[in-house]
Amino acid sequence: MNARPMSATPRVRPILWAAALLATLAVPAAAQSVKEARAALEQGRLDEAMQLFERAAQDGSAEGRAGVGQVWLRRRQLARAQEAFETAQKMDPMLAAAYWGQGEVLKRQGRCAEAIPLLQKANELDRKYPDAAMSLGRCLIELKRIDEAIPVLTQGTRWGPKWRPKFLVALGDAELARDSLRSASVFYTQAREEAPGDPVARRALGDFYLKARGIGELAVPEYEAAVAIDSTDVELRFALAQGLFYAQRYNAALEQYRWVVERDPEFAPGLLGLGNLYFLSGPADPRRYADAVAPLEAYVRLEPQDGRGWSLLGRTYFYLQRRDEAVKALEKAESLGAGNKEMFTILGRLYAAQKEWSKSLAAFARGEPTTRDQLTMAQVYVFEKQPERADSIYRAVVAIDSTTADARFALYQLGLMRFRALDYAGAASTFRRVIGLDPKHPDAYYYLGLSYKELKQAPEALDALRQAAAITPDKADRHFWLGVMFAQSDSVEAARAALARSVELDSTSKVQGVAFRQLGFYDLVARRYAEAIRHLERAVQLDEKDVQAWVWLGQGQQNTGNRGRALEAYRRALALDPRQADALKGIQALEGSASR
Repeated sequence: MNARPMSATPRVRPILWAAALLATLAVPAAAQSVKEARAALEQGRLDEAMQLFERAAQDGSAEGRAGVGQVWLRRRQLARAQEAFETAQKMDPMLAAAYWGQGEVLKRQGRCAEAIPLLQKANELDRKYPDAAMSLGRCLIELKRIDEAIPVLTQGTRWGPKWRPKFLVALGDAELARDSLRSASVFYTQAREEAPGDPVARRALGDFYLKARGIGELAVPEYEAAVAIDSTDVELRFALAQGLFYAQRYNAALEQYRWVVERDPEFAPGLLGLGNLYFLSGPADPRRYADAVAPLEAYVRLEPQDGRGWSLLGRTYFYLQRRDEAVKALEKAESLGAGNKEMFTILGRLYAAQKEWSKSLAAFARGEPTTRDQLTMAQVYVFEKQPERADSIYRAVVAIDSTTADARFALYQLGLMRFRALDYAGAASTFRRVIGLDPKHPDAYYYLGLSYKELKQAPEALDALRQAAAITPDKADRHFWLGVMFAQSDSVEAARAALARSVELDSTSKVQGVAFRQLGFYDLVARRYAEAIRHLERAVQLDEKDVQAWVWLGQGQQNTGNRGRALEAYRRALALDPRQADALKGIQALEGSASR
């Protein structure tokens, strides 16, 4: 009965022994991977560090998983870093690095009040943990708890030459937070003097010159010295790029931004800086807008909740004429609370192009519209049935300088508004001003002629319409109204020529039915009945409710002996106007002749 258990035992024990041996061997292997990964991280070899930390984590090392979080921190991928540090804490609840990492993520997200308990826990678990002490001190500074921060940071100055300059820098930051520039400068300078080979000290002094005093020229040498000490650090290179940018050394800044992005394509601040510099170069060289797209698109993929990136990308799309994409990006930026006057001005233009009138006006109100934008706003007010506001803008533009192209446009629009409001005298006066500024303005001549027509000033109307037709001979409406005025003046040949040119340019518009009707009438009077019928048939095709055209068509058919078609035309006229005398007379004559 005991044979089964006894025979099974020799097989189970080797398996358990092997598993234990593998677990034992995995520990030093994981530790070695962590050690190598930290060295790679220190030297900026992030891909290699990630692989080594990941290998250690897969071997069960909580330090390896926390190391993965550190790499994500270096790449500013905070969500991924947070996930890694939380996992590390679950793997080893006593691992100080797991608490520090979570606190550091919160710190970088601007959530220092939430970060402090985690950072305090990290410091409790490891009383000599420089990163944790530094993060705690900086969070206390951020919350203006300077008196609490100083002892935390001061202890770090006693942790040897590697860490002392870094904590001196942090103490300088604490003094800076309470506006003690002199004390801050003392700490920064002391850090540099004690550790001239430490890039952190050189960068801190550069940051002080750039951010506290706004002197890019003084910051750049410090950043350059830091990069010379550690040329592989992406963040140092980025700081140098920023310093060069603010020192207005744009070509040198561009070179550094490119280096940063090439070295670490997922370093979001570098992508934003590069895209921003390309964007700002766009007015001088429009090709730079196209260069800006790739880094900015990459940035919003990495930082989708940063409205600055969406704003820059949307404005870039706008200048590349990618309007639909621009609207989406800028609306995203606005939803995230981002935006500047340029962004809202561009949104106003885009909404106007989409005929989103109310949105356009709202966006312009938050922007800084140019004179040209104000003209767009005035047109929008017209569409929105607010002519008084449009009038106010147009007058303001003209008042600034009536000789500019924008002022001429505003004057012309004022003339149109008066014309549409049936103020023909005011319209004529305004159009004359436009012509005084631009003697070749065809539209001003055209509407001036129509205004004179309504004012019953035929000679002036004819003169203005002649000018309009001469300046733009390929516009049918100019010839049409010129022909109408000639017809009213009984200038038959001139009217015929103008109307013929009108229908030659446009034979399909309903208004051209009038031109065909008048041409048919001239042919009818001249007894060119075939031509008359052709013109009049076209007239009723374009406007089947034209009573007079049906009557004249009936007369043309009657004069050619086509009794059936004549009766049909007269009856169509009477259907529209039962009391039309010429149609009644025509039918009576045709029916009387038939009875005889």
